[in-house]
Amino acid sequence: MERDIKNSVLLTEEGYERLSEKVEQLQGKIEKNREDMSRTADNGDLSENAGYMAAKESYQNHRKSLNELKDVLNEATVISAEEVGSERVDFGTVVTVRDLGQDKEFTYKIVGEHEARLTEGEISIKSPVAKGLLDHEPGDEVEVETPKGVTRYKVLEVAAPEGSE
Repeated sequence: MERDIKNSVLLTEEGYERLSEKVEQLQGKIEKNREDMSRTADNGDLSENAGYMAAKESYQNHRKSLNELKDVLNEATVISAEEVGSERVDFGTVVTVRDLGQDKEFTYKIVGEHEARLTEGEISIKSPVAKGLLDHEPGDEVEVETPKGVTRYKVLEVAAPEGSE
């Protein structure tokens, strides 16, 4: 799968759904902020109304986040599990590697930068580790330059994500 990762916003289907749910949550928070601003506006001078100011600030922050998230979703190219191969490390693949320095195995799913969750084993395609592993296949040894220095990995397995054929 040839992708222009430098200039594209790529998302997996799961990532797109998760971010879409976050849009709905933000819209609910914005509505609550509006209600709070309306309710607290009745408490006198707005310039000295702490409740109103807090609701307004929260509203502005949520609006900013919502607009940024909508931009991401509008610009995104969504890659379905069926489009992901399993021969080489690429966007959407699940790769198991051995850190040769620590002699530990790690499994990562390569995902879009806006959906990455390291705690879930999902790393951004724009991260140093993902960039270093791209286009490699099982058996390859790879040196990856990270902020902590050079790490050597051996690619053990590359798999398509669940849901692919």
